[in-house]
Amino acid sequence: MRFSSPAGTFRRLVGALIAVAIVLWPFAANAETEDFPGQWRQMVSNAGTCGTCWLAIKQHGPILKVSSNNGWFAFAHADLKTGSTTAAGIGRWSENVSGHYGGKPFDVRFVIVDKQLYLDMIVLMDDGTKQAIRAIFDKDRPGKTARRVMAKS
Repeated sequence: MRFSSPAGTFRRLVGALIAVAIVLWPFAANAETEDFPGQWRQMVSNAGTCGTCWLAIKQHGPILKVSSNNGWFAFAHADLKTGSTTAAGIGRWSENVSGHYGGKPFDVRFVIVDKQLYLDMIVLMDDGTKQAIRAIFDKDRPGKTARRVMAKS
């Protein structure tokens, strides 16, 4: 029977730890960011003023689940590998929403700049046209005012 020397055992242990670190490294790189999760209050929108509109973001790794209090929800994928604060995905307006957005699907993009969340939503209408909704949100902190002005589209 052959026994390993303590130095050989130590080298194998170090090698195994390095292998585990290499395998787990991508998961550490995809850890959740603190930027997206939370409740965001609408500051300005091209769809009209709404002092009570907000959205909530829950994050699970790179996946964002976004819900709003005015009748839409979305799922987006955050690009955490590059360290950017950008996410893109799809969503749908609730069937119960009054007006011309009810039940409509949309593509959505979120970008965080200077601690504000910029939303760019492209809604597919029944006639095949697309409606752009743009809004700026701030973390829900009472007394905040919009620091950015919406660009005219």
